[in-house]
Formats: sequence, structure tokens, C-alpha cells
Amino acid sequence: MTMRKNTILSVITGAALLLFVAACSNSDDSINGNNNEQKEPTQTVQFSFTDEDFGEDEALTRATGAAEAKPQTIDMGDCEAEISVESEPAAKKTRGAQTPANGHYTIRAYQAGVLKGEMSGTFSGGNFTPDGGSQKSFRLPYGTYDFVAFNDDVTVSGNELTVTRNKVQTTRMGATTINITGSADVHVNFSMKHVGARLRTQFVCQKHIPTAITATLEATATNVIPVSVTYNPTTKAYTGTPGAIAAESNNSPASIQGKYWGSRFGQNYTYTSTCTDYHYFLPTTETSNLKLSFSAGTLFWKPLTATIPQLNTTLSMQPGKSYLVKIKLKPNYTYLMSDGTTGHFKDTAFGGAPTATAKTPIALVLDKDNHMAIALNDANGGATVRWCTNTYYNTQTNTHMVTNMDDALNSQAASGIDETWNSSYSTGSIGVKATNPDFLPFKAAADYNPGVAYSGSPALQWYLPSYSDFKWLFPLGFVDIPAITESYHSYYWYGYLAEVAFTQVGGTELASSKQYWSSSENNTTSAGFCAPSTSFLNWGANFKYYTRGYHVRPFVKY
Repeated sequence: MTMRKNTILSVITGAALLLFVAACSNSDDSINGNNNEQKEPTQTVQFSFTDEDFGEDEALTRATGAAEAKPQTIDMGDCEAEISVESEPAAKKTRGAQTPANGHYTIRAYQAGVLKGEMSGTFSGGNFTPDGGSQKSFRLPYGTYDFVAFNDDVTVSGNELTVTRNKVQTTRMGATTINITGSADVHVNFSMKHVGARLRTQFVCQKHIPTAITATLEATATNVIPVSVTYNPTTKAYTGTPGAIAAESNNSPASIQGKYWGSRFGQNYTYTSTCTDYHYFLPTTETSNLKLSFSAGTLFWKPLTATIPQLNTTLSMQPGKSYLVKIKLKPNYTYLMSDGTTGHFKDTAFGGAPTATAKTPIALVLDKDNHMAIALNDANGGATVRWCTNTYYNTQTNTHMVTNMDDALNSQAASGIDETWNSSYSTGSIGVKATNPDFLPFKAAADYNPGVAYSGSPALQWYLPSYSDFKWLFPLGFVDIPAITESYHSYYWYGYLAEVAFTQVGGTELASSKQYWSSSENNTTSAGFCAPSTSFLNWGANFKYYTRGYHVRPFVKY
């Protein structure tokens, strides 16, 4: 007697599912020599197709996902870009190609890497109709099988299933492993996933993004991005074939969050500008081979015209994944260094520069064209002082004294360097206030020691800033200087960003609700001061002999 055990998968159209029949075929040669074919018991194997959109199979963040890596920081001139990659959770899937479950599919069955059967047909309304020339059933021995289903965007050559990039948005493929034993009914659900991956960028900032950002996403070199991939069901691996790709627009709108308050004056990364379109790539695409080139958009001081040379250094795209490349944009403040050069945070030991090449910052540059900078720390060890001694508290001491402090900000503004170092800006025999001990804030500013010797040329002149000099603080907090026209008035700015400009290189915070003397005299008994805070700047005036005094933050000409 001989016995054959096979699984026969044949088509039964049904109302809800694609039904196949699996049977155990028992054919006995009787001991009498008669060939009596016994009726075969049946086993139902159900096949169904469901779509799985981008992101549905995971909800990863950079804190837990495979895309996690140390963010890279790119110098972009007047700003820095800190880049990370996150897998987008399903809740964010608002755009992208949508392929319905209904469609024309090919189903293949593999065992131990060997193709055992293939059939194709159309699935619609829960029913499957085999093609006229397709086989109607699989005849398979009991065992473990790898089933693969794919739509018509896949090109078949032997065991190789090939997808080209121009089909990346619509190509679907599903795979599952099933053990058929005949002991229980089997349900094979093909979750039809996108073969391709998609990616978009999001710019994140601590200040509002005032204009749309225009950029292109392109390959870093010729023939480094896969234009086709081949999937081998026997190895379950993709192999990419690189080729040329065209640059793609990567534009993002201006932020919509309220100015200043949206980030609590620069405290939080709440301003966003997200690319409105996805970019689609084949699996095995390395984001280190993609670059982002900017052509328009202003975030801080100057329009963006730089390039992020590598979108990410570690990510290899996987099928069905949706990636968000988050780019944190930070202002790139300029510092005066102890050797007389200027540089950025990254050039210092605080910013990670090697010890052998690290520069030492001594002041924060306010105006590159006029070589104006502000000290990183308060003068006089941070102690407060009166504007002058009792000898001059009721005397006009500045030749440019103004009775209207608005004039001191604008039409009759004088420079603090002149009122500190030029004797012609002092009345009578007062002489140079920088060396006159009766004028405490002037002398404290002139004697300021940044804590390290200065080797640049010419020698530095530290001075007490005037009422109008303090207006140059506003670019640190991203407010236009021409908008400052009134004293005794609070002007909003991104004060937390200005704070970081000092503290990130070891300096003392400026916007901490302290008042700073100016060199500007209001009348014979009072002088002007500036009061920075984390939310606004304002100006005022007080008696020159004010007992508690005010702080001194020197400016410098370099």
C-alpha cells in the first residue's frame, strides 16, 4: 500500500474572503490489488489581502527607534543645523500614495527557497478571480511555506522580483510563512506593504520662521541612489542598483505659531516648518548620499543659501517606513576670540573643538561691519555702582546731554566709546571718564579684564555703552534695530536665545532682569540705563547717585 499526502489549494470565490481548499489525498492500493480512490477530506485555507500604509507597523521615536543616532551638526553660516531622523508614527500619515486592497496580484509559494507554485488573479469585493491562463490551485505537500504576493508593479525574472523607482509609490508586496499540517484550518493574510520608503523634512526653531524655505533634495554624487531594487524571496533580501536621479523640490512654508510667545521668547523648539511633500525612495537608499541645498528663506540674520552636505550619516531606508528628518536650526553667533580673530561656538572648547585648535571667546560680536562687541561677563566682578560720585551728581558732565531720552536713542545719539575715551565729550576739566575715578561705571568698563590676554591688534578699548549702543543687543534676539524708537517702552525679543549666546561659552546671562548703566546723561541729575529681560528690552533713567547702583556690561571696539 502507498500513501500520498498533499495540500491542494484551489479557488473558491466567496463573499468576504479569498478561499482555498487544502486536502489530504489518501490513495490506497488495496491488498486485493484493487485501486479504490477514497474520498479526500478537505481543509480550508483562507487567503485575504489588506493594505498596510506607511507607519502603521510602528510608532517609533528617535529615543527608541532603529533610526536613533547622535544628531549631526552642520555649520550653515549664520546658523547651525542639528539633524536627526525619526520614524513617523501612524498618526502623522496625512499624505502619500494610497493603494486599495482590490487589485491584480500574483501569489507564489516557496519551500526552503524553492518555488513550489504560482497563481495570479484579481481580488475585488472579497472575491478572487483567477486569470484565464493561470493555474487554479497549488498542489503542495504538508510542510512550512513562504508565501509571497505582489501587484503588477513588480517585474518577475526567475526568483527575482524587481521594482523601479518610478513605481515606488504604488508597488505593494506581502510575505508570510505558514505551516500546513492538516490538523487545523489555516488563514493566510497578506498584509500588502509599500516596497518603497518615504521621507520628508521638518525645520524646527526657537524663533518664528518668517518666510517660506526653498530647497532641493538631490544626490551627493552621480549614481549613488538606487533606481531599482531586486527582492529575492529565497534570501528575503533587497539588492539595489544605483543610477541617476533628478533633484526634487523640498519647500516648506513659514511657521504659523505666534511671534515671541509661541516659544516663550526662544525657550522652546515650537516653531515648525514641514515640507508639504514626501520624497519616495527604494529600500537600501542611504541618506548619507542625499544632500539638501537651500536657495531662499530667512530664519535669523541672512537668507539661507547653504547646503546640508549629508541629510543623515547613518540611515539606510527600509521598505514601508516613513521617515521624518528633523532639522533643528540654531543661530550661529559670532565671537571675538583672544587671538583677535572671530569665530563660532564650534570653534571653541565649549563647542567641542579639539584642544590644540580651540579658540577662547572673550566677547560676543554685535556689529561685524563696525567691529562692535559686548563682554561675556559684567565688569567690576558683577557688583553694582553709582553713575558718578557726589562731586558730579548734580552737574552736566557730557557735552551731548539730552533732555529727551528718545533723542538719545535716535537723532542725537552719541557713542559710548566717545563718552568713555574722548575728553571732548566731557565738560569742563573732567577729562577722559575712563580714567577718572569719579565716574565709576566708565572706569569699570575701561578696566574690564576678560580673564585671558588679548593678542590681536590693535589693542582693545572696552567702554561703557551709550543709550543707543544698547540697541545693538536686539539682533541677538532677532528684532530689527529701526523698530526701536521710544524709551520707557518695552520691546519684545527672543531673550532666551540671547541668553544662550553668552552662557554657552561660559559667560554670564544678560537678560536676567538686571539694569545696566549707559553713558548717556539725561539731565544734570540722572543718566540712562537699559534693562534686558528674557522677554523684552526697555530703557529708562535714574538718579546718577542712585545708592543701589546698576551693573556694568562693557562693549568693545576691536
